[in-house]
Amino acid sequence: MEKYWEIGEGRVDSVRFFEALWRHFPKATTFYAEGNAIARDVKNCYRIHEEKGEYLPARQTLFPRSDKFRCRFSPSLVAALSALARTHAEPELLDHLALYREAEELLFWHDAFANVLLVSRSVQEDVVAAFATDLGLAYSRG
Repeated sequence: MEKYWEIGEGRVDSVRFFEALWRHFPKATTFYAEGNAIARDVKNCYRIHEEKGEYLPARQTLFPRSDKFRCRFSPSLVAALSALARTHAEPELLDHLALYREAEELLFWHDAFANVLLVSRSVQEDVVAAFATDLGLAYSRG
């Protein structure tokens, strides 16, 4: 993503993150998750919400080969992920994530929950500000 907003590093509660995701990005269509230590029940969740099609983000983990999931973005997906986040450490949920609206990347988080979260500049600043506030973090222009 060349032009983006940065939502600063800091401790983000994964339950809170998934609860806020649908609220601020209801027009997103596809959720991508990649990880090496994803728990079995989390993988099952991704499979339930699986969407056929190409995995659009570039692979983030080259070795060891990670699992990748493309899911239909919906209130039921984020509710399920929020519930799973209550009982799983973040690496058991995913390592990297991306959120798209059709072929447009809206949000990208390499090393999710431990790194800067990038949001496309196509997303209005008031949405980014409200999302950052819900996460308890500051945001800036990248």
